[in-house]
Amino acid sequence: MRISDRVGTMKYAIRDVQKIANDLQKQGKEIMYFNIGDPNKFDFNVPEAMQDALRHHTNKGFYSQSEGDLYVRQKIADYEDSKYRNGVSSNDVIFTDGVSEGILFVFLSFLNPGDKILVPAPTYPAYQSAGTVTQAELTVYKCIEEEGWIPDVEDIRSKIDSKTKILVLINPNNPTGSVYHEQRLRKIRDLAGEHDLVIISDEIYDRMILDQETSYKSFSQITKDVPAIIFNGFSKNYLAPGFRAGYMYTLDLENKISEPYEGVKKLCRMRLSPSTPISYAAVDTLSMNPPHLPNLIGKLKSRRNYVTKRFQDMDNISTTKPQAAFYIFPKIEMINLNFSNDFELVMGLLKEEGVLFVHGSGFGVPDHFRMVFLSPENILEEGLNRFERFLERHSS
Repeated sequence: MRISDRVGTMKYAIRDVQKIANDLQKQGKEIMYFNIGDPNKFDFNVPEAMQDALRHHTNKGFYSQSEGDLYVRQKIADYEDSKYRNGVSSNDVIFTDGVSEGILFVFLSFLNPGDKILVPAPTYPAYQSAGTVTQAELTVYKCIEEEGWIPDVEDIRSKIDSKTKILVLINPNNPTGSVYHEQRLRKIRDLAGEHDLVIISDEIYDRMILDQETSYKSFSQITKDVPAIIFNGFSKNYLAPGFRAGYMYTLDLENKISEPYEGVKKLCRMRLSPSTPISYAAVDTLSMNPPHLPNLIGKLKSRRNYVTKRFQDMDNISTTKPQAAFYIFPKIEMINLNFSNDFELVMGLLKEEGVLFVHGSGFGVPDHFRMVFLSPENILEEGLNRFERFLERHSS
């Protein structure tokens, strides 16, 4: 019996390279992992308040409502409205097992096979995987590297046709760490309204803005009559990726997407229930000023500055400085190196130096790579020393 075509052709770059590295580690190779954005693998912990809340709610072993209990959804609605004054209500909120489940459920409910969805290049691989599994047509639009990886509105316009249903924004962006300014978001909103598109805005890193001078705007603040679905959760801002605690909410003033959004809730019934203890514990720690954030931002900013300078000083590498999150997405001058593509380079680095990055083509943009800079600076230094040594060895 053969694997289904839907799953057999699916790729997920971040985890695919992890498997290769794990196999090498089993053979005795020491690996430095810079591929997965998991703060708990380094010197970050789940906030004490969330740990205490989980202990308090451990006895909640009952099924919750399929889309999350009213208590949970109300807490999320209050939190999002307090941040962005967007008027979201508990009926708009769905609690998910991480944002990845939300992506899959939205694709399944909103798209028929062959329907078209626009995603940024580079993009988070979960969108590519969900597109493959649901047999939607994924089309990438350009983000302008020279302007800090902001979306190219005219390129988006050129990719829209009668089959296009959804336009995805990832802001702050993974893998580039870019933040989209309000003027660009308004242009995208107007374009979506002109073509009757739904906006998905993935805002999982919205509290990880690294510089005070960087102004952040949620799409929920400007959506007006353009229907939007906002993704967020606790994996990054609350340092709890293993909790698998995410959520989505809709802003749909004219009820344009009420039917497919009800379809998402229908899919939630199939999974029966999110984790009741996890969902209660997660929302009990929501506040406008989580106490762990200043220390988190301070560490990330210092590490961002370090890796940015190191890459800018390397031959055959150039990069923009990330404004948010904990990723950097440098460009490789492949013409000066004896590798045919970025995947071959990343695999060579892994096998020769035991350093694992993710190839940029896995995010839809070749001749780049993504590095996670969550590690303490001494580990970052060792990894980058190995990478620089590797580049020197393979320069033509």
